[in-house]
Amino acid sequence: MLSTRQYIRNLERYQMRKLFDMCDLEEDEKWLLIYAFVEKRLRENTCDKLGISSRQYHYLLNIALVKVETKLKELDKIRYL
Repeated sequence: MLSTRQYIRNLERYQMRKLFDMCDLEEDEKWLLIYAFVEKRLRENTCDKLGISSRQYHYLLNIALVKVETKLKELDKIRYL
C-alpha cells in the first residue's frame, strides 16, 4: 500500500491539480501542495512564497495530506460500489 505522498508523486501534474481541486482545502493548503508536489519547490522557497514559517509548513502539509487521503478513500469507496 502506497502512502499518500507516494500516491501523489506517482500522478501526472494535471492529475495532481485535479485531485487538489476536489479536496476541501484552504487556500494556503492548496498552494502548499501545488508548490510541494506539482512544482517541486524546496521548503524554504515555499515558506517565503506563502509567508509562513518552517513549522507552519509542516503543520499545514500534514493537515492537507490528511484531507487528500480522506478524499482518496472516499473516491475509492465510490469506485468499488
